[in-house]
Amino acid sequence: MKIWRESFSDSKEYVTMYFDSVYRDEDALTLTDPSGQTVSSLLLQRYEMKFQQTLHPVGYIAGAATVRRQRGKGYMSALMADTLHKSAARGDMLCTLIPARSALYFYYRRFGFSTIFYTKEQRFTSLHSFPVRGVYESLDDPVSEDIWQAFDRFQNLRPCYIQHSRRDFENILADLRMDGGDFVAITSDDEDHGPRIVSMAWAVPRQDLLLVTDVMGESDDARTAALQALRRLHPDTPFLLYGRPGDSMGGRLMPRGMGRVVNVSLLLAAVAAAHPDLRCAIRVNDPILSDLNSHTFVVADGLCKTDDGYKGRLDFDVNIEVFGEIAFSSPAIGDIIRFPAERPMISLMLD
Repeated sequence: MKIWRESFSDSKEYVTMYFDSVYRDEDALTLTDPSGQTVSSLLLQRYEMKFQQTLHPVGYIAGAATVRRQRGKGYMSALMADTLHKSAARGDMLCTLIPARSALYFYYRRFGFSTIFYTKEQRFTSLHSFPVRGVYESLDDPVSEDIWQAFDRFQNLRPCYIQHSRRDFENILADLRMDGGDFVAITSDDEDHGPRIVSMAWAVPRQDLLLVTDVMGESDDARTAALQALRRLHPDTPFLLYGRPGDSMGGRLMPRGMGRVVNVSLLLAAVAAAHPDLRCAIRVNDPILSDLNSHTFVVADGLCKTDDGYKGRLDFDVNIEVFGEIAFSSPAIGDIIRFPAERPMISLMLD
C-alpha cells in the first residue's frame, strides 16, 4: 500500500476501497533490495478469458511500481521476469496488463508482451440522440438481484473476452460510484416472461465529455438503448465510447492493453481443439520462459504436440512477442496468414 500511494495519484478513498475489496495477499509479488527493504511490488490477479470457444486461466498485472528512490536500477525488470514464471507455474495461458501510460507499451515489449487488446474509439457530439427501433425502459433499481446474471450472460456473448467474477462485478460498480459515474441497465418486454434486461452501460465524466467505458447487450439496438439512457442523463455532453474492437461502426482502433503468452502449448491446444482441420508447425523462441516455450509445436488432427526434431517446413518461426500478435490478430489477418486468430477484448479492469 505504501508503494501504491507513492506511485499513483489515486485518492485515499480509492486506495482504501481497493485494498479492502480487491487486493488479495496471494496475488501480491514483491522484490527487496540488498538491505531487505521492499522496493518493487505488483499484483498478479487471477482471471479467465474466453478463447477459441472455451475458458482459460489468465493473469492480470496491476499496480506494478517501484519506490521512487530505487527506480532505474532494474528491480521492476527482475520482478516482471519472476511474475511471468509465477504466472506460467500456476497454469495461466496468458499474462495481461494495461500500461498506465503510452510510453510503457515500449517498456513491456522487452518482456515479450504484445499489444493485443484494442478498443474502437467512437465520438458522438451532444446532438446525437441515439435513436432505436425497439421499445426499452431503464431499470429503476440498477442494483437488483438479476443484474449480475444479465452481466454474466452478456460477457459470455463476447467471443474472446477477459471474464469478470461476481466479486469483480461488485468492485466495478463500487469503483464507478467513487468516480461519480453512471450505470444504466435497460429492459425490454418479453411476451412470455415480462421485462428482461437486454443491455447495460458504464460511464464516467471526464472534463468536457462523458467517457463510456463499456456497453454490453444482446443486440446493437439494445446497446444503443443504453447509450440513449445515458444521453437522457447527460443531454448536453459529447460522448467518447470505448467500443468493441470488431464493431462495424466507425471509429479509431486504439491500443487498450497488452498480453504475453506464458504457455504456448496450452494456447495451441485450444486452437487445435477448436479447429481440428488446422495443420501447422510453429517454432517459438522465448528467452524468459525458454524451458516451457522455446520449442517447435506441431498442430494436426485437433491436437498440439511438441516436436523439436521436426524436419518439415515451418509455417512460422517467431519470437514469443510475435507469436502473441499472430494468435490474437483480427480474424481478417488470420485468414491472410492462415491461422485462426481471435481479437480479444478487455474492459472494466479498474485501471
